[in-house]
Amino acid sequence: MDKQQEEKDELIELFGIHFETYYNLPPCASRLLGILILNSRTKGLTFEELVEQGNASKSTISTNINLLLKLGKISYYTKPGDRKKYFLPSPPGERIQNHLKFLDSEKKMLMRVRDYEVRYPAEGHTPMVTKAIDTYMKYLLEFEKLLNKSITEESLSRDEF
Repeated sequence: MDKQQEEKDELIELFGIHFETYYNLPPCASRLLGILILNSRTKGLTFEELVEQGNASKSTISTNINLLLKLGKISYYTKPGDRKKYFLPSPPGERIQNHLKFLDSEKKMLMRVRDYEVRYPAEGHTPMVTKAIDTYMKYLLEFEKLLNKSITEESLSRDEF
């Protein structure tokens, strides 16, 4: 195995561990996402290429591709006259939009919890509980601003964003 392939395999494994740990993805889906990230510099990969590189059965690869598609982690394109799908990691703009959807849901849920805490305070309820909720809401709002700023700045400089 040459040095470049060795380093690529190491990176795929690092991606795999990262996505398993922080996104709670299954090991195969995590590694497929890593494979796609490292290979998307030149082109998308076909199902057959993912089976070969993913070192798993067709059904396992298919199940994990469908999971990644459903979660918005990957997308695909087709070519005229070609029946194959070419898989790629979702573009940064889509990933940021998914983060924004998550933040919006989190803010709505947090507001409901805060309203509930105010209307029905638990015995021994202290202002610290409300303060903790307010602090977390402030974090969510700041993070949302940062993501929106990133989208605005990047869309001015890159069409695909």
